[in-house]
Amino acid sequence: MTAVTTRQIAAFRRKIWRFYKTHCRDLPFRNTTDPYHITVSELMLQQTQVERVIPKYLAWIKKWPNWASLANASTKAILAAWSGLGYNRRALHLHKLARVVTDDFGGQLPTERDALQKLPGIGPYTAGAILIFAYNKNIVTIDTNIRRVLLYELKLPVTLPKRELEQVALTVLPHGRSRDWHNALMDYGALALPRNMNDIPPESKQSKFEGSLRQIRGEIVRRLTEIDQIDMRSVAGSMDRSLEDVQKAALALAKDGLVEVTDYKIRLVK
Repeated sequence: MTAVTTRQIAAFRRKIWRFYKTHCRDLPFRNTTDPYHITVSELMLQQTQVERVIPKYLAWIKKWPNWASLANASTKAILAAWSGLGYNRRALHLHKLARVVTDDFGGQLPTERDALQKLPGIGPYTAGAILIFAYNKNIVTIDTNIRRVLLYELKLPVTLPKRELEQVALTVLPHGRSRDWHNALMDYGALALPRNMNDIPPESKQSKFEGSLRQIRGEIVRRLTEIDQIDMRSVAGSMDRSLEDVQKAALALAKDGLVEVTDYKIRLVK
């Protein structure tokens, strides 16, 4: 088991707090502890840059301020509001989650990690983030930036198993300040660490968007927020893509439960 010394912990905390005091980012989802608002922001932030999320988050919360209002929204309205964030499954998960929380939990999100992870769209990281940012629980959750900070500043091996890294994160966590600490680590990782850290490669790398099937899927969904049905051939022609690629994209959306495909016609699932 990897260990860090008391001296390392103290020095690491001082460095992170000092940076955070001066460079703390003022983000709208940091100005709330509402579990619904936190959940919306966390799902939006998955694989998406903060700058792109902020206007979408503010518009979303204004339109649907709570679980009940979101539960009553239409799929088309939700996808239209989500447009531009990508990975539309997240919007569907959020919609389904709102209905589950409203119908099965009386509008109150569970406050235990295991219970949260059984809900639509909530995995281990998101469950931890909700408990930290909404309830300030003394637990840890590790995203890409936090992982880079821990490995780089504590000089840990890149090959350190996830479970051991989580134990290190727990060891350095200041008790009672989990919310601020995780925000501080994220800010330090985003603003202070070198951008090109070849010695700490990311655990996964996002594929190129331009020319991908993801780009076609996004265009299909965008069009379906404007009209009820589209033809694959028109999508292929306007995007200068093969009909085969459009079919693959449409079938992937159908597999996610987002659309229905009949011959060359595509429509949203109601």
